[in-house]
Amino acid sequence: MDLFRNAIVNPGPPEDFALQTVQEAIKPQKQTKLAQDENQLLENILRTLLQELVSAAVQSGEKVMQYGQSVAEGENSPGQIPRLLDIVLYLCEKEHIEGGMIFQLLEDLTEMSTMRNCEDIFGYIESKQEILGKPELFARGKLVMLRTCNQLLRRLSKANDVVFCGRIIMFLAHFFPLSERSAVNIKGVFNTSNETKYETEAPDGISIDLNFYKTLWSLQEYFSNPASLSVTPSKWHKFNSSLTTVLSTFEAQPLSDDEGNAINLEDEAANFSIKYLTSPKLMGLELKDPNFRRHILVQCLILFDYLKAPGKIDKDLPSETMKEEIKNCEERVKKLLDMTPPRGKEFLKSIEHILERERNWVWWKRDGCPPFEKQPLEKKLTQDGVKKRRPRWRLGNKELSQLWKWADQNPNALTDPQRVRTPAISEYWKPLAEDMDESAGIEAEYHHKNNRVYCWKGLRFSARQDLEGFSRFTEHGIEGVVPLELLPPDVRSKYQAKPNDRSKRAKKEETKSTIQPEENQIAATDINVEGSKANLETSAAPLDTDDTIATASTSQGGTPDEIQKQSSETDGGHDVRMEADADGEADAETGMIDGETDAEADLEAVS
Repeated sequence: MDLFRNAIVNPGPPEDFALQTVQEAIKPQKQTKLAQDENQLLENILRTLLQELVSAAVQSGEKVMQYGQSVAEGENSPGQIPRLLDIVLYLCEKEHIEGGMIFQLLEDLTEMSTMRNCEDIFGYIESKQEILGKPELFARGKLVMLRTCNQLLRRLSKANDVVFCGRIIMFLAHFFPLSERSAVNIKGVFNTSNETKYETEAPDGISIDLNFYKTLWSLQEYFSNPASLSVTPSKWHKFNSSLTTVLSTFEAQPLSDDEGNAINLEDEAANFSIKYLTSPKLMGLELKDPNFRRHILVQCLILFDYLKAPGKIDKDLPSETMKEEIKNCEERVKKLLDMTPPRGKEFLKSIEHILERERNWVWWKRDGCPPFEKQPLEKKLTQDGVKKRRPRWRLGNKELSQLWKWADQNPNALTDPQRVRTPAISEYWKPLAEDMDESAGIEAEYHHKNNRVYCWKGLRFSARQDLEGFSRFTEHGIEGVVPLELLPPDVRSKYQAKPNDRSKRAKKEETKSTIQPEENQIAATDINVEGSKANLETSAAPLDTDDTIATASTSQGGTPDEIQKQSSETDGGHDVRMEADADGEADAETGMIDGETDAEADLEAVS
């Protein structure tokens, strides 16, 4: 112990003498690292020395962190206790001793000191935050540090030591990583022990609206436990009624800019108190205080944000009527915050930003607190100045070159009959049938029906080999194409066609086969009738032409010889036309006979 007393007085840096002092005091088996029992012995020596130094500081009436401090040549040297802590911190950082020893000494020091001295001790902890947060030390002492800070928070007054409490909380937020779950309120438990007491009867000699006074301070009961509003509808109606009364009073008594500027927010921040006095005598002054109004209105926004927060079960979610009422109240609260001087718009914008961060925090907790840190990408180190050349392949890429190499090694690969082979339907659809079996337990994302190439090939095979299964695709999708014999009984029943459906299909096919011959026979009969009418018209046309010619020649007044001559010419022309007509009739009769023969042949083919 005397060796360490001399060491803390040494003005040199700890790396010059710290390890040597430990070796002389403990005489370890290894020169640079202590064993478990040796660490325990050293810890007992240091804790005893620390206790003696604290006792000496208390007896001398000096502050703990300044005990033994000397002023030499205008430079202040640290006290003996900070010097001892620096030596131990150096040994822990270099892993000469157990890493959690420094955290144990800090915990002992805070327990032995008063709250006034603890503030100086915590200042030392804040100054060494980077070293204490290193992985080799943090893993050994994070629980001890958390216990130390929680003990300090319990000893501090939440009303009088607000700044010190804030320093401790901020230190924990920086010391622990974001993904650390120890500081996360996973279950969302509220501090219901924070009760706000107020008077229920009007005091003597003071004129005050007692109903409004009780209504205003009764809101704190709901602010301290917002979960009770979503469970009990009657409480929500009561809270909504009380809040409406308070908001109406704030709207009826707006604050002027002079009243807002009369309060300096920067000066008041140093003496800020988290709880307001509930005396009825102060009600008039509190209503004129912008900070008091903001205190109430911000509590309303926090409560509304909790009620709308995600991650709740169905019974805890607000109803549609409740959502509408929350929306209306929220709009009124934001409007009042915007109107409250000084700098109402800036204050409202800051509050909305904070609540947005809080919503993201809630989502993070609901998802199981995944880590925020992203692993750095591993880069392959290359020699300086040397560019890594891409490999060159014989046929352009690795796959084609490997395929060509295999062909050289195995000449029969291209002539193998198994190389190009159409698989059987039952063999091809077997993997999909196994996916459809629920007892196999194959997840949906790994089913073969998600492979488009597999489904496309299967439909082509089914169209060639299994038309009945292919017809089930339109009704049941790709799973309906699978042969029924491959499916288990419970799945097969979904895709089997019912007997009624089969009989209906058979009847439809029979009626189609009987209707088609009748339509063909009717069409052939119509063709014959039209052909006969056309022949009659062509045979009657020459006779009408001869009569017309004779009548025209008589009317023109020709002589008998001319008429006879013309008639002979006309007879000659008539004979020619008759011969042509005879030939036309013969052709028409032949065409009609051929048409009849073709129609009869068609009917025979259909029957």
